[in-house]
Amino acid sequence: MLRSLDTLIGFVTVLLILSLAVTMLTQMLANFLRLRSRHLRVGVIDVFRQLGWEFVGDGAKVLAHKVVCSKDAITREDLIETLLVLAQITSQQPLYAELPVYTELKDKIASLAPGFDPHTLLSHVRRAALELSVERPDLAAAVVRSVAFARSPLAGLASDVFGVFDSIMDRVSAQFTAQSRKLVAIVGITVALALPLDTFDLLKRLARSDSAREQAVELAQTFAANQSSMEPTPADPTPRDVRVAAAKLQAAEIIVVPSSRADWLARWQQVNWAGVAVSALLLTLGGPFWYTVLKDLLRLRSSAAGQESQDRAQRQAALAGLQPLGAAAGERGDLQAAG
Repeated sequence: MLRSLDTLIGFVTVLLILSLAVTMLTQMLANFLRLRSRHLRVGVIDVFRQLGWEFVGDGAKVLAHKVVCSKDAITREDLIETLLVLAQITSQQPLYAELPVYTELKDKIASLAPGFDPHTLLSHVRRAALELSVERPDLAAAVVRSVAFARSPLAGLASDVFGVFDSIMDRVSAQFTAQSRKLVAIVGITVALALPLDTFDLLKRLARSDSAREQAVELAQTFAANQSSMEPTPADPTPRDVRVAAAKLQAAEIIVVPSSRADWLARWQQVNWAGVAVSALLLTLGGPFWYTVLKDLLRLRSSAAGQESQDRAQRQAALAGLQPLGAAAGERGDLQAAG
């Protein structure tokens, strides 16, 4: 049973390491494409639309770009404060070409807080937040900022923004997650094709090679121990850990990385296309999934190894309690008999 478990553990270890590499490559690609900020800009434009704020031309896109810039996340309070800052832009500043947009924004804020200019409103909110944080140091920063807006002349605007912000950002987050999963699938397929990784061949090599299985199990135990601080799943694997683990798998010839195009083509003559397709599908499941499977298998192996040791000890004790038949019975006969 341990042999089969070790083969399965080695297989899952390979998928875990490669899945973490896929996750890292996906994150790099998402950062390069700025997917988070793009979806965030769409969310801010949707907030304007829900508020009924219409701007001339591409005014909404311009404001959304200025609000988000290169940010990966934004809160409700950040959005309102940034709008107040943008509404203070005048013809004396470098962004004069976009002045009509900021003038429109200033007029919309003034309609919600008559008699107050954006600078005064921003100062009022910040002062209220400071006073509240001194009065109630036990409150969280997010709560302090929310209450400060509620106590300011911007309470109406804050109420409208707070009412639509969370639902819109939840929808945007779901869209980003769906697109990220597509990227994971694309990168996973690319990795499976680049190696190429044949599931059936990998299982056969692990089942036949004792040294490969031992190396894989040792690596699985070490990797799981090092990632214990990331319970329940290693959501943020470090590049160094992944590189070291992949290098160990390659040194043990558990995975084979083609060194040239000719080597890659030769590998394709040896592998099973169906096995590569299965590998690509399994890699899209993600590192957290395989990490959970690996932990369960390691626990099962520990229990199986303990039970096997106990059974072995019982067999050895039973054999030690048995004596040879001749030694127990001795030679039977009459020593007094005379011939």
